[in-house]
Amino acid sequence: MSRTGLLIIWMLLMPVASSAAHFSFKNIQSGVYAAIAEPGCAAESNAMIVVTRYQVILAGAHFTRDTTRELLDFIKTVTPIPVRYIILTHHHRGSINVDLDLPRNIEIIVSGPTWSALKSEPRQIANPVTIFDRYLTIKRESVLLVLNATERAHTTGDVFVYLPEEGVLFTSDLVFNSVVGAMGEGAFRNWSNTLEMLVKINARSVIPGLGAVTTTDGIVQFQTFFRAFTTEILQYTNKDIPFDTAKSRFSLKQYESLPGFKRHFDRNFKRAYDELKALK
Repeated sequence: MSRTGLLIIWMLLMPVASSAAHFSFKNIQSGVYAAIAEPGCAAESNAMIVVTRYQVILAGAHFTRDTTRELLDFIKTVTPIPVRYIILTHHHRGSINVDLDLPRNIEIIVSGPTWSALKSEPRQIANPVTIFDRYLTIKRESVLLVLNATERAHTTGDVFVYLPEEGVLFTSDLVFNSVVGAMGEGAFRNWSNTLEMLVKINARSVIPGLGAVTTTDGIVQFQTFFRAFTTEILQYTNKDIPFDTAKSRFSLKQYESLPGFKRHFDRNFKRAYDELKALK
């Protein structure tokens, strides 16, 4: 064989470089997958994929064109069945580059408050939309998905999804596992009550909004952090200590090394301080 031929074969065998993945994927149970956002990538939140015999359901938030494409590409490696629904678990007002560029042949399921947040954007989604109030149950053959919309927690109208037969709970950004996420729209007192509810479900597998797949113990660990964060701020708001002074004194040494703690601290602290002070 000529040198040219050998060179062509060598080039074909060379590994092809690709951009870094936004997610790592984990098969939780038959037909249920977790898409875990990789640190430092464009994905801002985890997602859940449920494959039934004749349709696929995707749940999550913070969907961009790139992250949605990666999720859909992964699903194609698992099944030729198309995605029929996306459960949009929440939307942050003013986020005009997320959740608005979803494939138009996919129906979006949202809570009423999330739909209001979407409608407030200057851009509008063109997808068919199903809007529900507090609870919605979806049954596809033997697969049951129970959707519960909170009143106010991480945002207004957060949805968590429970698969009772599989024992899988998708909390979206209501829970972060061994990482600190954005809490800048949080309603801290209501959020605390929601965490109590999530613990009582006692799911076998928990897909959080950020971090690895966990169990109910992961919810309890986040709950412990959440209480510590809230309690630390309450000691300042209860004494009417001014914002800047309280912020300079704030200290949670056992959590400050968690990924995301410093990145989100300013906004998380301000939200918690302002809300807890107003509740006095």
